Formats: sequence, C-alpha cells, structure tokens
Amino acid sequence: MLGNKMQQMNEAMSKLKDMKKNMAQAQKRISLIRVTASAGAGMVDVTVSGDGIVTNIKINKELLTSENVGMLEDLILSATNEALKKSKEAVSHELKSVTGGLDLGVMGKMLGIDLD
Repeated sequence: MLGNKMQQMNEAMSKLKDMKKNMAQAQKRISLIRVTASAGAGMVDVTVSGDGIVTNIKINKELLTSENVGMLEDLILSATNEALKKSKEAVSHELKSVTGGLDLGVMGKMLGIDLD
C-alpha cells in the first residue's frame, strides 16, 4: 500500500515537471503573440503582445487636429482595451492547449504563471 502511494506521488511529480516544462515553452510562444484591435473604423490601431505590453499604436493623420483630441483619446482607450482583451483570450487559448483546459489557479502561480 505504501509502495503504491509512493509510485503515485512519483508519477504526480513527473507530470508536474512535464507540465512546468510545457508551460515554459508556452510562455515563450505567448511572448511572441501579437494582437491588434481597431477603433473608429480603423482610425486607431493598437497592438498588444501576449505579455500584455502595448507594442504599437497607429493613428490616422486625419485625427491629429486640436478639435479631435477628445475623440482621439477615446479611440485610443477603446482600441487598447479591446487589444488587451484579445491578448488575454489568445493567452488563455495557448494555456488551455498545454493544460488540457485545467484551471491552474494556485498551481499556475507555483509554476510561475500569473493569469490575473
């Protein structure tokens, strides 16, 4: 009985090591993810990495007038928030491929992955 429990524990530890290795590979792929969102019918485009970093903003020159400042700010916020949302969705999809859809929760933090 004790031998069986030790074998189960060893198998669990082996699976945990494999998952950690797979998670490290997934994190590398996640850092390469780029998603872009537009606002104002393409007047503003914002690109975000899988790491949640804004990597690029493109603004149509027509918006660069003093009377458009408020609208420009709103479009940048809208495009940025949508790009961040898309980035989280892409990361979630990538992680589900590694975890088989398991909710990592505390286990994710142990593996060095913060999903918040």
